[in-house]
Amino acid sequence: MSTLLLYKEIKALNRDDHKSLKLKSSGDCQFAADTHIVPLAGLEFFQAARGYPVVFIGEGESISPIALLGLKEGLNSYVTEDGHWRANTYIPAFIRRYPFVLAQGDDENFTVCFDEAYSGWNEDEGRELFAGTGENSDYLNEMIAFLQNFTVEMQRTRQFVTRLQELGLLVPRTLKLTHVSGESFVLKDFLAVDEEAFLKLDDEQVLSLHKAGFLGWIYAHLMSLGNANQLFEHYLSSKQSVATTH
Repeated sequence: MSTLLLYKEIKALNRDDHKSLKLKSSGDCQFAADTHIVPLAGLEFFQAARGYPVVFIGEGESISPIALLGLKEGLNSYVTEDGHWRANTYIPAFIRRYPFVLAQGDDENFTVCFDEAYSGWNEDEGRELFAGTGENSDYLNEMIAFLQNFTVEMQRTRQFVTRLQELGLLVPRTLKLTHVSGESFVLKDFLAVDEEAFLKLDDEQVLSLHKAGFLGWIYAHLMSLGNANQLFEHYLSSKQSVATTH
């Protein structure tokens, strides 16, 4: 899965070229309205599991955990009609870092980049990126720290997925969702932890998962699968809303 999902015109941040650039943010998440999945770091599972199904997609070395935001491509059920994220719902770090991103070069070093297409950029109002002396603003330093931490956590999440694969715990799953109205939806093409295989792990394997901090992530993932029903509710509501406006 591309880690540059959402981004349209990525440009490296340069203190000379962008010294006057400011970011006006209104809390508008319209940029994510057409995104039905976003990558998740394992550390986010606990909070994300309260609102989303946390599942795995991909194959081989490309398998990664995601928060499922909609039941069909192009539909984010957590962005409301006014462009804001659904109230009282955790916003994934992948969304919160936008419009910034760290891009890794051939030399393994990271460069701070931004999406030039984001509508909040201007030179008149908002959070400044550089101080008058050309130094990073406090806001930019905070964002860089956030980006670096997210990158580290995603690397740790890669280790988590590798461990799940080594233990043979990830298997294809299908969920059939049924609403009281009689409508149904089959959620497929995703991976989840096999609970039976998980319960058959020996004590040493369980202890190794615990010491790595991965055991809680597995439980959070398994608990989150029940949110598929809530997502189905959102999906049906959006269908009804579209039908009403036409």
